[in-house]
Order: sequence, then structure tokens, then C-alpha cells
Amino acid sequence: MFTQSGLLQRLCSICLISVAISISATAAAQTYPSQPIRMIVPYLAGGVTDVMARQFSRALGKVLKQQIIVENKAGANTLIGTQAVAHAAPNGNTLFFTDLSLLSYNAHLYKNPPYNLARDFTPVASVAAIPLGLAINGSLPANTLDEFIAYAKANQGKLNYASAASGGLPHLGMENFKAETGIEMTHVPYKGGVAAITDLVGGRVQAMLNDVSTSVGYSREGKMKVLAISGDKRMPKLSQVPTFAELGHANLAVSAIMGIVAPAGTPSDIVGILEDAIRVAAADPEVKEYLASNNLAMQLSTGSKLKQTMQAEEKRWRTLVARLGITVD
Repeated sequence: MFTQSGLLQRLCSICLISVAISISATAAAQTYPSQPIRMIVPYLAGGVTDVMARQFSRALGKVLKQQIIVENKAGANTLIGTQAVAHAAPNGNTLFFTDLSLLSYNAHLYKNPPYNLARDFTPVASVAAIPLGLAINGSLPANTLDEFIAYAKANQGKLNYASAASGGLPHLGMENFKAETGIEMTHVPYKGGVAAITDLVGGRVQAMLNDVSTSVGYSREGKMKVLAISGDKRMPKLSQVPTFAELGHANLAVSAIMGIVAPAGTPSDIVGILEDAIRVAAADPEVKEYLASNNLAMQLSTGSKLKQTMQAEEKRWRTLVARLGITVD
């Protein structure tokens, strides 16, 4: 049993420890960043996410006056990179550039979730959105979204759709498409988007949801038809293609939200420094040119607004995963 004086001593000790931790965190923030920062990307080099991460890392490094080293840790449906960040020291020296939509729901695809979004990560900022579009093989007898839905319903179970990998946002987006329209199609997962697009153009699969800005050439040649895209406005390079919302099918729209998170426990002062620096980096002329030339929309968000967005994404996809029993293990 504690005496009154012993209890007071214990409370004083706890208060002193708390003050010391606070002072230490503040001191760290005042000198941050004092060493090169690792920016982990959970995909192979050369892809859309990797190139975007390098563009932002270059601009962010200029603002912070510190080198930012991009490390590609691909594999296991992004879990290798995800867990590397979750287990990193929460000091701002390890950051994660990834698809925040995928990060929000990916754990729910496993019977034993490998991470917990709220427990393991601190959101820093979203930076851009990649609107996904519905593309079909050019030989199919459908030229609009409604015509394709009608065609697919008339051929229930006979069509195949591709995705770059099981569990990715295009996969879940197509499962959402099926659930919302009442269409039955068979999922054919590939090891990467290039192989999936090749088979779509070749007619071995009939449809896919993907970043269609990478396939403008196929669309112009008639080898692929892009029926609708996500996002708030049409793409300049595919200006003839309407948005899902324009067509009255906003519930079918899917966009990948790209952004940066840090390990849970990263001091709020350091997160604040990163948020401010990312806002400046987003105005970098080369970053803006890269986004514009690739039909990518700037989507800058931080703080409580970003947390709400990620929570909404988690709820949307977690509900779909649970309802349809989608797993990748």
C-alpha cells in the first residue's frame, strides 16, 4: 500500500518523465531533419507510384534542405514495404509514399491482419489522385458504359476482367462494379499492369479498371475502348471520355489517393514540419508539370481532413471485402 507521501512522489516522477519526453520531442523537431530521410515505396522502380514518389521526394528534399532517399520495397501485395515502415523508429526519418486507399483496407484482405491502420501509422499528407477508368477490348460491341453493362448482363459469367494483382484497388473496384450492376465476370489476376493490358488488347480478357492515362495510344488506335473515368473532370488526353458521375454512375468511380504516412508515434511537431514542407513542394513547377502531363490530379490534404478521408476509404472497402468474402491468403 502506498503512503500519501509515496503516492505524491510517484505522481511527481510520472510528471517529470512526461515533461522530459515532451522536451526531447520538441528538441528533436527543432533540429529536424538532421539526417537523410528514407522514403519507402512498396512497388518496383519505374511504376507510376515510384516515379511520383521520386518527383515529390526531390521537391521535398529541396524544401527541407536534406537528402531524401527513395527505397523500393516491393512484394507481398505491398506488405513488405508497409511493415518496414510500421516497425521503423517514429522519428520522421522513415516515411511511406503509397496508395493511401490501399493502405486503408489492405489489412482486411487477410485472415490475420498484418497491421492496424490507426495503431501503426500517422497520416501526413495526401498529394495526388490517380483516377481509374473502365477499359474494354476494342472489338466488343459496346461503345458506352450503359451498352457494356447491358452486353455483360446478356453474357453473364462469360466475360473475364483483368487486374494487375489480387487485392489491389482495380481488383476491388471491379468487384464493386459487379456488385453494383449485378454483372457476373471472372477475375484474372496478373503480375503487373503491363501483362494485364497486353491481354486486354489481345482479347484474352474483356475488361479492366486501371490508370487509363498509360493506355491512351491503345485507345486512339481502337484496340481499347475507355468507357468512363473516375475523378471530378475529364482527362485532357481522353477528353471524349465522360466521368462515371456524368453518366449517373458515381458509385462506380474509384481513384487511388497517393500520399505520405509516417510510423505511429512520430512527434506532432515533426509531422507539422512535414505537412508545411509538402505544401511548398506541391507547388514545385516540375511536380506540377509531371502531374499535368500524366493526367494526375493534385489532391493536397493534411490533418483531420486526411484522417477522415482515409477512414472513409477504409469503411467503403472493408465493407465490400467483408460482404463478398474477398481474401488474398
